Amino acid sequence: MENSLNGILQRLCGCIPARVSLGVLAFLGFVIMTSVRINLSVAIVAMVRQNSSNIIKGRAECQQGNESWLVLEQEKGGGGNSTTSIPWEEDGRMEGDEDEGLEWDEMTQGLVLASFFYGYIFTQIIGGRFAEVYGTRITFGLCGLTSGFFTLLSPIAARYHYGALIAVRALMGFFQGPMWPSMHALVPRWIPPLEKSRFVSCVYFGSNLSMMATLAVSGIIVDSLGWDAAFYIPGTICLVWALCWLLLVADTPTQHPRISQEEKEYIENVVRKSGSSWKRPRKVPWRSLLTCVPFWVTVAVDVGNMFGLTVFFSLLPTYMKNVLGFSIKENGLLSSLPFLFRYLGALTFSFFGDWIISTDKLRFITMRRLSSAIAMFFPAILAVVTAYSGCSAAATVSFLCLMNFTNGAVVNSILVNYTDIAPNFSGTIFGIGNTAGAIMMFLAPVCAAAVIQGQQTMLQWRKVFWMCVPMYVVPEVFYLIFCSATVQPWNSAGEEEDEEEAASLDKLSI
Repeated sequence: MENSLNGILQRLCGCIPARVSLGVLAFLGFVIMTSVRINLSVAIVAMVRQNSSNIIKGRAECQQGNESWLVLEQEKGGGGNSTTSIPWEEDGRMEGDEDEGLEWDEMTQGLVLASFFYGYIFTQIIGGRFAEVYGTRITFGLCGLTSGFFTLLSPIAARYHYGALIAVRALMGFFQGPMWPSMHALVPRWIPPLEKSRFVSCVYFGSNLSMMATLAVSGIIVDSLGWDAAFYIPGTICLVWALCWLLLVADTPTQHPRISQEEKEYIENVVRKSGSSWKRPRKVPWRSLLTCVPFWVTVAVDVGNMFGLTVFFSLLPTYMKNVLGFSIKENGLLSSLPFLFRYLGALTFSFFGDWIISTDKLRFITMRRLSSAIAMFFPAILAVVTAYSGCSAAATVSFLCLMNFTNGAVVNSILVNYTDIAPNFSGTIFGIGNTAGAIMMFLAPVCAAAVIQGQQTMLQWRKVFWMCVPMYVVPEVFYLIFCSATVQPWNSAGEEEDEEEAASLDKLSI
């Protein structure tokens, strides 16, 4: 079946470069797997029955005078007591649904939202190393299969007990952990250096398009079909994509069944001349790696960026509803816009960066520093501006869009810097960086919940935004001083020298 399918594709799509078709499938993988990862951020707004006494102060700041939301009752029974009530919004519950909402407080919600990262942090390094040795095709494909399966289990687990949902989400995180590191292991094998930023922006930042689409579409799905459907639909799509990936993708140009001889030779020659060609490493030089300063400053800035990004993509829907007072449908659409702008920013900075470097106007290291400064300092400034933007949804969303647009510059700095310094171990070292980032992504919702403490007010949320500022600024200062774009000496440690042995290992990895 696989051979016949490849034959049909070879006849129909022979004019499409193999690395383009690879990019399209990888892009869809990032879109779909990110969707099943973050759909809970929107669904939980409908899943949980909010305690009106906890959100009245926050919403009253921005909704005072809106009689469709706030019902002021007159004094009752002459007792001199007036009541202020907020009607419970039945978003995401279909007619006849007896479920009145899950009784989860803010801390429980924070633990549930963070639960994906409980498992995610454990498989980054091993997943990157597994992909280096056995290939991205099987590693990335298994991430998709398991993600789809656990997404389908999520509604059942949530209705049973929040602990069951935490377990399911943690398992999904465990098996999805190798997603990013495994793709980083593929880049040095397939992508010429002057195309890396564009490939990363178009493919990896599919996750941001997914955030945008998921926040928007999940809101509509929840409103129309109930919150269970926000898990069942993307879970099914994820399983279908994973099967397509496993059938159609090859780990190297040499293994690809329909790549042209011209394209294969072009990739191999350009990568070899750049000095960043990939060779299968026998072992990881842990001592040299762990004492490499350029590696650690890249990890540090990655951690800071992950913390800030998590605060906004995990908690923005909650802020939009509880403080700014938007319905689930409006919430999804407005919350999605910043992620569209992050994707547009990534495309803009990647194409501009590759063009600047190709004209020899800037060195790689200069581009890395300039891009990282834009990606980290501007979001820090705009986080503060957003914190004081008041009740204007237009202002809040506009500042968040600009923040995410500038953060798209990470595509020319943090994300590709791992492949700059050690192409042979890019999966492993990216796994280390992503593990550290995942710890921050686990802590961010919990820290925010601890700050809010049931007080859904503008003041408490302002403190949450301020938390992001030092996380952006401090690591970036160290990155600007100590970063490097040069292949490190330890990258060549333990390379396969015997071509015959390497070829036999290639066969094992198919």
